[in-house]
Amino acid sequence: MDTMLAGRLHLPSGAFRVEEVPVPVPGPGEVLIEVRAAGVCLSDVHLIDGSLKPFGHVEDLTLGHEVAGVVHTLGPGLLGDWTPGTRVALQA
Repeated sequence: MDTMLAGRLHLPSGAFRVEEVPVPVPGPGEVLIEVRAAGVCLSDVHLIDGSLKPFGHVEDLTLGHEVAGVVHTLGPGLLGDWTPGTRVALQA
């Protein structure tokens, strides 16, 4: 299985770690982005300080939802003109 590094927050303890995690597989209509840069925004800070809680029962959370990178893999049924290697920036 392919893995990648991710900045993960362990919510019960508040510990932040860089961990090796499985590379996600894009589902229908999705693309997988190879992240080249990720910003830490105020919502990440609020998750770290505990003033913001994620939905559902989550123990470990990957931080950094404001990213730039390249399209890596296309999911099935994707609409539009997407090509692996295309540079992208995502806005949460």
